[in-house]
Amino acid sequence: MNSSFRAYVTDAPYNAKGDGKTNDREAIQRAIDDAYNSGGGTVILTRGKVFLSGGIILRDNVELHFEDGAELFQSSSQDDYVKPVDGGYIPYKPQYGHNISADIKWSHLWYYNYPLIFAPEGTKNIRITGNGTVRMMPDDVPELIIKICPIGFYRVDGFTISDIHITNYHSYALMPFTSRNGLIKNVKIDNWSHGNGDGICLMNCQNVRITGCKMNTGDDSVYIFSSYKDPRKSEWWSSDEPQPSLNIEIDHNELRSDHCKAFGMILWGIDCPDQSRIEVRNVYVHDNYFQTVGNWNYNPYTTRNGYPPVTKLRFERNTIDAIEPNFFETQITDMNFFHSSKSFLNGGFENGGFVFWSDRKNKNPDSVGVGLDEAGQEDKAYGYIAHLDEGDAAIYQGLYISSAEPCCFWARLQTSGCTCRMFVRRLDTGELIASKDFSNTEWQDVQMDFTVPESTNYHIGIERGNATEGWARIDNAVLLGNNEAAFGYKRVGTDYQRPWKPLYYYDPELWKNE
Repeated sequence: MNSSFRAYVTDAPYNAKGDGKTNDREAIQRAIDDAYNSGGGTVILTRGKVFLSGGIILRDNVELHFEDGAELFQSSSQDDYVKPVDGGYIPYKPQYGHNISADIKWSHLWYYNYPLIFAPEGTKNIRITGNGTVRMMPDDVPELIIKICPIGFYRVDGFTISDIHITNYHSYALMPFTSRNGLIKNVKIDNWSHGNGDGICLMNCQNVRITGCKMNTGDDSVYIFSSYKDPRKSEWWSSDEPQPSLNIEIDHNELRSDHCKAFGMILWGIDCPDQSRIEVRNVYVHDNYFQTVGNWNYNPYTTRNGYPPVTKLRFERNTIDAIEPNFFETQITDMNFFHSSKSFLNGGFENGGFVFWSDRKNKNPDSVGVGLDEAGQEDKAYGYIAHLDEGDAAIYQGLYISSAEPCCFWARLQTSGCTCRMFVRRLDTGELIASKDFSNTEWQDVQMDFTVPESTNYHIGIERGNATEGWARIDNAVLLGNNEAAFGYKRVGTDYQRPWKPLYYYDPELWKNE
């Protein structure tokens, strides 16, 4: 990235007026294009100026920086908009209204109109920064509002949105779709008008942190969206080829919603043939205030029952005013604070391989995984632990187990001849509650009867045990009993502070040219 390129859009040769009346879109876009052609750089919206604009296209290695008090103001004229085509831009007219089709539920026009600030598929390393405002168009005549997302992009790799204020918006405020390696920090979102008024729609994204944001939205504030073949797809996005939602951290935010969820998940990928592609995994939610928490489990675009896989959700030090019952309808494994699922999901590894399962690997990256077509398991998948000479390894699910009655962990097992073990451990302390050794070299049904001392979440699966080499395999895992298990939650506050370290960091190395 050529960080030496810096351009004020009000300076020559761009000469943006910044008077809130003149359309400055072309001046801003020319500065962005010049930064891109220079290998990257910073385009600056000048302090205290109001820049009227239609659609702006971000490009690789470019930072759009708002100086204090600078404002990007959405144009009310359909003639001020462009869309990207073959590395360039052509005029297009965004549509008025709220929905595009009476035949598709929730076919909101901001899914079809291009966002005001947009990064198209394949864009890398972009930034939107500074103490400025993105203000959407006036709402004096509701039927003539151009409802578009203030900031949105698709399949972007490496992005930062920080310190921006989004206001008077008529749609979703931020729409990063199928993108990865991003940071959304200290963003303020408020004053939604004549629209759904959602905050951040994080669809099929990976390695993203949302921190320090303050939102008062009309609909959902922040949600993780697992989507497959959404019929609302348009020219600028699609979920026909999704990626799993992985490694998401949501921390130190204050999220309020007028009539919906401050935080939650939309789980609409059940039709995907490979469930690993729409899995939600490794989500760390801590030190937030949420007015409400809930999930959208009803998918209007399918007749198939069930939810996509969700596993490894970690909640710490959040204050939550209300939790909707739909949150507890979702089957989630290996979740702390809330109750996990009470039975094995994908116990036979046939529905997406490793989905719903967790692992503890040794220094060998192949020490835990999923195999197929071996050892008498033709056309069937199974889980395994291996390379046990290199350290401990385990494969397990995190389940809520009741102390009210005896339970039985039953599974089809096999080893290389080493002695491994079935186990039950408390999720919060790691304490070993029950175990049973097995060393059979042929596939065999093995059961372990046990009770737990307290109704809470436990890890249950197989681990190395006393083995010093070899491997073990597991299939058809079932937890019997546990009929008294139920979903629930406990309230905690954040009235104390202690040092903390983010689980996932935004990597500044992404800004270097490869």
